[in-house]
Amino acid sequence: MPWNTTPTPEQRLKFVTLANSGRFTISELCEQFGVSRKCGHKWLTRFAEGGAKALADGCRAPHSVPLRTEDALERLIVSERRLHPTWGPKKLRVVLERKHAIEAPPAVSTLGEILKRNGLIEARRRRPGAFEVKRGDLTQATRPNHVWATDFKGWFYTQDKQRCDPLTVTDLFSRQLIGLQALPQATQMWTRMACTQYFRTYGLPEIIRMDNGSPFGSIGPGGLSKLSVWWISLGIDVEFIKPASPYQNGSHERMHRTLKDECCKPPSANRQAQQKRFDRWRKEFNEERPHEAIGQRVPADVYRKSAVRLDDGIMVNLYGPLEKTHPVSETGSVSWQGRAWHVGDAFAGQAVVFEPRDEESVVGVRFANLVLGEIGGECPYGRIRPTAFKKRRGSRRIVSKGPESPVDKE
Repeated sequence: MPWNTTPTPEQRLKFVTLANSGRFTISELCEQFGVSRKCGHKWLTRFAEGGAKALADGCRAPHSVPLRTEDALERLIVSERRLHPTWGPKKLRVVLERKHAIEAPPAVSTLGEILKRNGLIEARRRRPGAFEVKRGDLTQATRPNHVWATDFKGWFYTQDKQRCDPLTVTDLFSRQLIGLQALPQATQMWTRMACTQYFRTYGLPEIIRMDNGSPFGSIGPGGLSKLSVWWISLGIDVEFIKPASPYQNGSHERMHRTLKDECCKPPSANRQAQQKRFDRWRKEFNEERPHEAIGQRVPADVYRKSAVRLDDGIMVNLYGPLEKTHPVSETGSVSWQGRAWHVGDAFAGQAVVFEPRDEESVVGVRFANLVLGEIGGECPYGRIRPTAFKKRRGSRRIVSKGPESPVDKE
């Protein structure tokens, strides 16, 4: 019967033995063993020249490699890698061209093999898949301040045992590192204070992308927290990546790995010293480090500040002129049909819109462009019920004064 895998040396010896017995033809044996006549004759020739040992698997490596990288160049590559332990083959190739004036440096794949051969690249383990929660499609950034990504790198202790939670914000189009703040805790209060500083310095982005964890998301209606509700109230759209899917924020996570290797090992003496270290690294990241995604340019050459500024005097209307809004109390409740319905603490002080449903005693509740759920009916607890799916609507940014802002459509 034909084999599904490569024949073993024992099977090859059996083939040769049967062939030399004279009871079978080569064609019959080749058909029985599932190999070609050329392969069968090759085994017979090997056996005749070297016996059973010649039927063993040989080394497939070439006897010579004429295009192998010269030892001097390999030592130079290893030296540059050790100067920049987090730089990969693509960046090192640019360094060979610019810094060392090498006209034809090795290919990126060759540089990767050189790094592996010298033990400068560690094998990465893939984490198993996780249950996916349906989210909307993510936006591809096409201009500066189109999409910002934000996250916490992961806290650690400085040498004086102070907790340090690095908050990071990047512009996904230019790769500009907008903010890198050594916060004492990853709370909504500290995050909002830092974001207020970024908004005043760089202006407002159109979209902020984040993961589903605190302080950005919650298990409440729409997955929103007070922080993400505040962003929406400023006219910023929010995007959540799928749970357990950091690859959807790949460039930001890659920056985190470099940040950890170059700025957090070992940690600084205290949080103030760690912040100074972050500031120096952020300047290098934005003004000196080439990035493949932007043609090996530096982010500072591509990034431009947003024209939409943070102004407390500007009120953003999240709804159309004909939509009737309903205020959410400080306890997170709205009034409907003479009864208080709890929408969520995250929406306290905001306004929502009721949308009719087929059942007259039930209405949908929408905040800005996100359907939160339904209230009414026979629910005994007076709480909002999540819908089977979240419907995305075209968001509107209508500013009461100041420069006219764009209108986003589906």
